[in-house]
Formats: sequence, C-alpha cells, structure tokens
Amino acid sequence: MALTCEICGSPIRTTPNRIKIDGAALLVCQRCAGRRSPKSQPAAVPVPFGVRPRTHNTFEEPELEIDPDYGSIVKRARENMGLTQEDLGRAMNIKPSVISHVESARMKPDIILARRLMHYLKINLLVPRSELETTQRDFT
Repeated sequence: MALTCEICGSPIRTTPNRIKIDGAALLVCQRCAGRRSPKSQPAAVPVPFGVRPRTHNTFEEPELEIDPDYGSIVKRARENMGLTQEDLGRAMNIKPSVISHVESARMKPDIILARRLMHYLKINLLVPRSELETTQRDFT
C-alpha cells in the first residue's frame, strides 16, 4: 500500500515528510512540505524508512454481519413506533424508497445505514459472524 500525501492526495514516491499544520502532524509529499507557514511551523522532518502511520484502531471489534431477517425487524420496529415509511425517511433524512427496499429485503443496508436504523428504531441488526455460522450449520 503506497502512502499518499495528506494534503493533496497524490502518492508519495520519495521519503515522506512530517509537518505540523495548526497542531496536526501530517505526512506529506515533497511539494506540499513547502506549504507550511515558516513563522509558526518547524522544518519538515523526514519519516524514518519503514515507519508507517497507524491506519486502524487498536481495539478489536468482533466481525459483525447484518441479521438475515433485517427487513422484518426494521418493519416491525417502525410499525411499533407508529411511523409510516415516509415519516421514518423524513426523520432520518433517507428516501422512503430506501426504507421500502430495506423492509422488503430488496436492498441489504450497509453498516452505516444499519447503525443509523439501529439507533433511531432502537433495534439490533448486527450479529457476530460466529453466531450466524453456528445457526447455518444447524440447518444443514
């Protein structure tokens, strides 16, 4: 995976430079290293070879999957709250057709949409992958 400049987004082909802009340390290309304000910023410090910025969280979250019965769960929760698809869509700033597609299982929500639905409807749509695998084995 090639490093990219955190200012212009271009791939960094040479040794990346670490600069500080408004208190934030950034890895930048040679061209963007000169963009810092000379009065308030220290000189660009090259990053040692082999050192890469951390790209993921340090905590491990179990791998989660969308519950296979997501459509009926969303529909039941919406109806229990006394909302129409239009009301729910308006409240969540989502098109009512998306709500309809999710409820009819024509569209599987991505993790972001699933988490938004979970928060608003106070339901759980994410289950650990290991739990899904055990239930699938029980049916075969």
